Amino acid sequence: MLALDHLAIWTGAAAALAAQLSELAGLPVLEGYAPEGGVAAWGVRLAGGAFLDIHQAPVAQPKGHVLLGLRGDIGKAEALAAEHGWGIRVVRWRDAGDGSPWSLMSFRRDRGVLSQLFVIDYAAEPEAWASPVFDRPLYRAEGPLEGPVLRRVWLSATDARAAGAAVGGLGFADAGEFVSAFPPHRGRLYRGVAGDLVLVEGGADDVLRFDLSGAGPAVCEAFGERLLAVVGETP
Repeated sequence: MLALDHLAIWTGAAAALAAQLSELAGLPVLEGYAPEGGVAAWGVRLAGGAFLDIHQAPVAQPKGHVLLGLRGDIGKAEALAAEHGWGIRVVRWRDAGDGSPWSLMSFRRDRGVLSQLFVIDYAAEPEAWASPVFDRPLYRAEGPLEGPVLRRVWLSATDARAAGAAVGGLGFADAGEFVSAFPPHRGRLYRGVAGDLVLVEGGADDVLRFDLSGAGPAVCEAFGERLLAVVGETP
C-alpha cells in the first residue's frame, strides 16, 4: 500500500520556510540535499515518518512548485500503473546517474492530478547510500515517536471525477465530503493507510495545503509562495 511520504517543495527561501515549519511542529530542522558540499535543502521529520523536503530553487526556476511523494514498493506501483494504463517513468536506484539511494516512479505531465505525485522506494542496501549528496540527516532519520503527523494533503483537480478515479486506483478510499474551517474549506476525502488526500474541484492540478495534527487551537498559515499549512485542526 502507498503512504504519504513527503512533500518536495521548491521555494525562494528554503531555510526560512524550514524554520517556520520547525516552529509550527516543534521539531528540529534537518539538513537535506547537499550538492558540491553545500546544503540546498532543509526539512522536518514528523511523527510517523513523513517529512517536508524544502529545496532552495535556482534563481531562474519558478518558485512554489510542490510535488507529493508516496512511499511504496516500486515494482508493485509499476504493475499498478500498467493495470490502469498510466504513462510513467521509472528510475531504479542502481540506474540513477546522480547517486540517489531510492527508486522513483513519476507520471507523465498530461496525467492530471497524478502528475503532481510520484512514488518513492528507499533502497535498503548500504551501498545505495554511498553518496554524501544524499546520505543526509533528513533522508536517513526516522520520525520522532511523538509529535505532529502529516494527516492529509489537499490537491486541486481540473477534472475531479478523473482525479478521484486515479487516487482510488492508487489505493485511497473515497470517504465522502470533507469540510474545513480553512481555505479551500471543502473537498472530497480519500483515506489512505498513513495519511489522507482531499481533492478540490476547480483550478489547475496542484498541491494546495497540508494538515498536521497538533494540540491547542488550530492555526492556518501561508507556507511559501503557494501552499497553506494547517496545524491542529480536528474535523
